[in-house]
Amino acid sequence: MMDLKEKQVVIVGGGTIAARRINTIKESNAPITVISPTIHQAIRADWEAGLLIWRQKTFEATDISQAMLVIAATNDPSVNQLVCESAPTGCLVNNASDAVGSPVHFPAHFRQGRLSISISTNEASPMLAAKMKQELESIYNKDYKDYVEFLYQSRQLLKQSTLEKQQQKKQLQKLVSDEFLCKDKQLQALQSLKQIVEGVDASERVM
Repeated sequence: MMDLKEKQVVIVGGGTIAARRINTIKESNAPITVISPTIHQAIRADWEAGLLIWRQKTFEATDISQAMLVIAATNDPSVNQLVCESAPTGCLVNNASDAVGSPVHFPAHFRQGRLSISISTNEASPMLAAKMKQELESIYNKDYKDYVEFLYQSRQLLKQSTLEKQQQKKQLQKLVSDEFLCKDKQLQALQSLKQIVEGVDASERVM
């Protein structure tokens, strides 16, 4: 869970592991550079779409001198180790050849709009993490994308109101309920909250 916006991310390697890492990172809007003589078709598609920079070359230490996050994802453990050793001070590193020894891990992860859920077993069983991800995706389905966006809008509205913090918290607690997964309920609640912001006495209408 990192804010990588406008932070330099360099991935050394162009295979399937690199492609998976890119698929996770590109949602963060971070500038991504791939260092590899060849690249997986999925990476090529992202490159052709302008989602990343591809430097068609072998690795050199200067390639990562400005990076905030470096991912060593080649099929050669010795090259991956060299990449890690070449990382500048303060740079975060993920070594695909040594998941346990890496300071940065990539857990199983999925997103529904503003909702982001990650599952890790600390290398005990990636298969279990994948299974749990599948189960959670069926629970926190696409309905939660709109629901979490509704909660965000509600919170922003309450922050604009003159209600005291405790009153704001009380209103938000009412909204954390399955009944507000209903779009009609969401619209009604937002209307009530807008009235609160406008100064109308509607403190109980969210219910």
